[in-house]
Amino acid sequence: MFSNLNWLKRNTISALILSAFILTILLLGLRAQEPGQEEKLPILIPLKDIPDIIKKASLAGKGRVEEVVFSPDGQYLALGFGNGILLWDLISGETKFLSVPTKTSLFYAEFAFSPDSKTLASVLGREKIVLWDLATLKNRVIETANGTFSVAYSPDGRLLATGSNSNGINIWEATTGKKIKNFLKAKDQYYTHLKFTPDGKYILANHDKTVVLVDLTTGKVVRTFFGPEDFINSLDISRDGKFLVTGSSDKSVIIFDVASGKVAKQIKPLPENINDVAISPDGRLIAAAAGPRSFPWEMAKAETTLLMIDHEAGEIRARNIPYCYAVAFSPDGRVLATGLSSGQEVVALWDISNYGIKYKFKKDPFETTEEYEARVKNIEVPYYLPVFLQANQYNADKGGFEIAIFTNKIFIKVERDKAKELVGRKPEELRLEGVLKYHNPENLKLDNARLVDTVSGQSYEVIKTGEIQPDNRSALQESDSSLPVLCPPDLQSDCRQILRGPFSPLR
Repeated sequence: MFSNLNWLKRNTISALILSAFILTILLLGLRAQEPGQEEKLPILIPLKDIPDIIKKASLAGKGRVEEVVFSPDGQYLALGFGNGILLWDLISGETKFLSVPTKTSLFYAEFAFSPDSKTLASVLGREKIVLWDLATLKNRVIETANGTFSVAYSPDGRLLATGSNSNGINIWEATTGKKIKNFLKAKDQYYTHLKFTPDGKYILANHDKTVVLVDLTTGKVVRTFFGPEDFINSLDISRDGKFLVTGSSDKSVIIFDVASGKVAKQIKPLPENINDVAISPDGRLIAAAAGPRSFPWEMAKAETTLLMIDHEAGEIRARNIPYCYAVAFSPDGRVLATGLSSGQEVVALWDISNYGIKYKFKKDPFETTEEYEARVKNIEVPYYLPVFLQANQYNADKGGFEIAIFTNKIFIKVERDKAKELVGRKPEELRLEGVLKYHNPENLKLDNARLVDTVSGQSYEVIKTGEIQPDNRSALQESDSSLPVLCPPDLQSDCRQILRGPFSPLR
């Protein structure tokens, strides 16, 4: 009997010890799931859904913008209207309107910055060539002649070139405003959209449905580029001078090899006319503004599209940006400007510094699994997402905002008085920042996450509190208004289309 009691006692003690051990493991497991344990609860961003074109800033205003140009030093952005040029200082935020009297305001201003960013040369009303000193904003009219188009600086800043109707291409001394050369003068022959080649030896100009390459010394056409079947609305040349891009009313973007004059790639048919094209400084991307060519913005539907053509990925992406007629890359290639005529904004700036980021984390067909995993584990990319905070997202009892980003429930600890300020911030002024790292083939993780108020420079702690199953996201939005899923408006209409056939870099 006593032996049975001892056996029962020993087994009871063992059971209690085992139960305590299991309970300890469970508690440790629960503790590992507490907020702040990033190893167990990383903030995950689906690789396929990574936003890499993020609206950074915009300028309120009314009017139709058909040309945008950054100054070479990146300080200014010039916007072309029918009656003048709006100069936006991107450092101070100040704007100035540059204009002189002209016979008509039907034709939008065309302009170019000098290489040293000290002067803006412009053609206003297609009749006046005006030079603006950007330090004083004083102007000097060097020519008044009807039918003058476009203006371009030579790479060394010594010369100006202008095109015209029936008066050919004219070359001017940039400092004195003295005309020193004229060539290709012929009745009813016009030359527009002038660009110097990077070596300064040639000028590119649109002539009817072709582009001509003109020798600056002799004034002769040394090469003609054929391809567009309708009027060419814009052209650009890569910074290394190797390829030329045209956008035209035949709904095409054509890439030419400058050395041979041959078509390297023809992209057509596109959704609409191509009104403007720009090549990124590294030659990798082509931005194109596509849409109906001409209508008053007050009455028209917003049927315009930004096309991003990626050389390296062989991909076109289309984004619906209402009333977009002009595009330009910043000198460092990190920002894209889109000229608008929405009646609310005249220009928007888009951060594209991480454009195509997902390709860094994709496996190359020729990589072994071991090589791939070794490579991606070493990739760390500074990254941010815009955050839109609303008053009903604030939990006063917990002292912070509860929101959702993709499939992540997150908590942002913010004192009540500060929270009221953050709710009033513009969408581009609040950012969830961190470092993107590889997590698994489908997801990246955002390490060192924090909310940054770009107005005050203050940052706030971000904690992941749970997961949202993709199938339950819509249900969550309906049942819990304090946790809306983040989806910035500028990402809603993004789509992707892989180009058919080979598409290889020309660089």
